[in-house]
Amino acid sequence: MAERQPIEVFKQSLEVWQAGLGKGTDFFLAEAAINTEVLSMLPESADVDDFRLYWGNMGEVHASISPYLFPLTDWDSFAAEIAMQPNWGVLIRLTENYRHHPQAAQLLMEHLREWSMIISPQQEDMLLRVSDWTILKVLLEASSDEEVQAIFGPVAQFVFWQCGETDVEVITRREQKISTLPHRSPQRLSKAQYQALNIWGNRQIYRQYQDHLQAHHSETQAWDQSQFDAYLHQHVSQANQLGFSQPVDVVRYLSLTVVFGEQFTTQTWAKQVLKSPDYQGTQSRMDQLFERGLSELDKEPEQS
Repeated sequence: MAERQPIEVFKQSLEVWQAGLGKGTDFFLAEAAINTEVLSMLPESADVDDFRLYWGNMGEVHASISPYLFPLTDWDSFAAEIAMQPNWGVLIRLTENYRHHPQAAQLLMEHLREWSMIISPQQEDMLLRVSDWTILKVLLEASSDEEVQAIFGPVAQFVFWQCGETDVEVITRREQKISTLPHRSPQRLSKAQYQALNIWGNRQIYRQYQDHLQAHHSETQAWDQSQFDAYLHQHVSQANQLGFSQPVDVVRYLSLTVVFGEQFTTQTWAKQVLKSPDYQGTQSRMDQLFERGLSELDKEPEQS
C-alpha cells in the first residue's frame, strides 16, 4: 500500500473559501516580474522592506522582480489588479492562532524569506520562487512529513485563484505539527525535493529525451513515468558530469545507457574514449563514443 502524502490538494468553491476572510490571516504574495501593478500597490509611506520578499542588497538590486507580500484586505482590488494575471503568485492563509495577530505579516515574511534561499545537495545556493504556485506544489509533493511541516510553518493553506474562476485550489497539511527542522537560511533541500524541482525545471527537454528513447528503444515504452523521470535525472546528471551538456550529446549518452547498461562507462572501450581530448579532428568526444558504441554492437554477433 502506497504511503499517504502528508499534504492534501483539493478544490473549494470561491464563495466557501471567502467566508474565512476578515480574520487578519490572509495574504497574497505577488510576482512583480510579470505585473508592474504590484509595485503601485505599495503604500506611499511604507517601508518597502516590509513588503519585498528579497531583502538587503539582493532586494535592492532585484526590486523589480522580487515577489511582494500584502495583506488581503480588499478583494475587489486584488481580483482586478493582481489575480487577473496568469501565474500572478499565491494566496496564503495563516493558522487560527495568528488571527488578528499584530505581527502576523512580519512573522510570515520571516518564514517565507527562510525558504526563498535554498542550498542543493550539491552545495549550490539558489533562489526558490515560493511565489510560483507550480514550483510550490512540486516542492510540497516531493516532501516528507517533517519537511512539509517546516515549509508550512505558520501557514494553514497555500491557495491559488485566477480571476473569473468559481473555485480556488488549496494545498494544506493533513496534520498540523510543530516543525523539528532547524530555522536556517539558506534552507537545505533533500535529494528528493531537489530532484523533483530539477525534473520539473527541465520537463520540456526531458520529455524530448523521453520521446526519443521511446521511439528508438522499445524496452523503455514499458517504463512508468516515475521510473522514467528518475532514470533521466540520474543519467542526464551523469552526462553533464562527464562534460556532455548539449542536448544532442545528452540524448546519445542516454541511448548508450539503454543499449549497453547504466554502467557502460566502466567498459574498456568507453573508458578509452572518455580519457581522450574533447576533439580529435572534427569529431567531438561524444561523436567518438557513439561511433565506438556502434562498433561494439557490430562485434556482438561475431562473438556469440
